[in-house]
Amino acid sequence: MIASLLLLFAMSSIAQRRHTIKRQQKVKVALTKYNDNIDNRMKGPKGEVIYIGPNGGRYYLKNGKKIYVVYNGNKK
Repeated sequence: MIASLLLLFAMSSIAQRRHTIKRQQKVKVALTKYNDNIDNRMKGPKGEVIYIGPNGGRYYLKNGKKIYVVYNGNKK
């Protein structure tokens, strides 16, 4: 019983690490394509990274395309 619980815990932590690594790789690929600033205060609808465009617009990347989001705050 205890051995099976430990095995399940180990498998779930491995899967979580793989998910984190894949997410980090996606962010690195996205950063190399667009050199815009990142808005750390916002997230996309599925947790995507939000970028700040040259004119202050906020967007995230979906299938290599920019999807703009509404932003009603101060522009930096």
